[in-house]
Amino acid sequence: MPNTRNTSVGRGLRMASAGAGVVGSYLGYALQRAFLGEAESEARLKATHRRAARRVAEEMKSLRGAAMKIGQTLSLQTGTLPDEILAEFASLQMNAPPMHPSLARVQFRRSMGAEPEDIFSEFTAEPFAAASLGQVHKAVTREGAPVAVKIQYPGIRESIENDFKVFRTVIRPAQTTGHVPAAAIDEVEQQVLSETDYEQEGRNMEFFRERLAPLSFVMVPTFLPSYSSDKVLTMTLMRGQHLEEFLARRPPRKLRNELGERLFDLFYFQVLHVGSLHADPHWGNYLFTNDGRIALVDFGCAKHLSRESVAYLRRVFLYPGSTHSLGFRQLLEKYYRATGTPLSPTARRALIRFADNFYRRVYPPGPDDDQTFDFGDKKFLQAFLAESTNLFRTKGVLTELIFMGRAEMGLYQTLHRLQARVRTSRIVRKYL
Repeated sequence: MPNTRNTSVGRGLRMASAGAGVVGSYLGYALQRAFLGEAESEARLKATHRRAARRVAEEMKSLRGAAMKIGQTLSLQTGTLPDEILAEFASLQMNAPPMHPSLARVQFRRSMGAEPEDIFSEFTAEPFAAASLGQVHKAVTREGAPVAVKIQYPGIRESIENDFKVFRTVIRPAQTTGHVPAAAIDEVEQQVLSETDYEQEGRNMEFFRERLAPLSFVMVPTFLPSYSSDKVLTMTLMRGQHLEEFLARRPPRKLRNELGERLFDLFYFQVLHVGSLHADPHWGNYLFTNDGRIALVDFGCAKHLSRESVAYLRRVFLYPGSTHSLGFRQLLEKYYRATGTPLSPTARRALIRFADNFYRRVYPPGPDDDQTFDFGDKKFLQAFLAESTNLFRTKGVLTELIFMGRAEMGLYQTLHRLQARVRTSRIVRKYL
């Protein structure tokens, strides 16, 4: 990627150009709409959605880095974006343009001090996956183990830093009102930048491999430090299918429900038992097998929660009393004080509304542990997004829980795609 394309000005201009093209597409549709019948108008609108999303998605793929990560997040917004846009953004999960083979080879040699063929017994020059920060190649170690080798794009850390400089400028009005605290932007930038440190990702991988061992249905690759560096990460090759490929095989409902319960169990085991979670929920980071196992394949984004946060979450989930009681209010206020963020009356009301309108419906606190929740109905997603937005507007979102909330949203989106029915309260209660 030439340096001129990675400057904050250059990247900003490219996104602005894509935005202008999108505006032009919708303006053209608006001018035609008055002369179209209802059916043709609907068809033209869907086509406009596709063209606009394709243009933005292609630009995000080319820019990679933070821009592509935003697109990956948008690809999970079922219930808020039209299906035509979601379909185009889905290509951002694992489908960035690969580096030129010679550039990938240069990046590998600079980082590892040798050519791939000098280190591996076999190395496939063509990547089998390319995402926001790097691309992945198949190889075989000298010991005969099949592995995945992730090579980082040159200059990607600098691109991310430039993107956040632009982002901070754009959202400065929201920061001055306190709706987007500087600490929240710092948290997001720090987490995204940490994904460029492959040595840290290797340590994350080993951490989760050990901590998730009690869940027999979860597979975590083995990190191979002798074949890795700060910009090259080698791990054992995981088998399985990405979500869309898995669903295309029309798995039976029993298997989809089983996978849904296991994904739910995995999330709450991490949050309430381990106190740390795999926090990048996009579907390119998960593989599914026909016997109901789940492989995690990317550990760049890991969030470690404080003891205070884990204790709070254990008490607030399935709270047995009224959410309007003094005890519940004191529970909220005590936690917010501990984080150094006083809880305003409007934010407290938003939290109680969130509990009533979403969590108590999806996670009934009653004694019936066999009660299931059907994630196939997208109304629950709309409720989650509405209450999240309301909490955000009241300045009640805590920096500590930003990435947990992101992972939680990803969980719900995956359960919705699986059309899974899950015994939600039963699973959560295991870890309280």
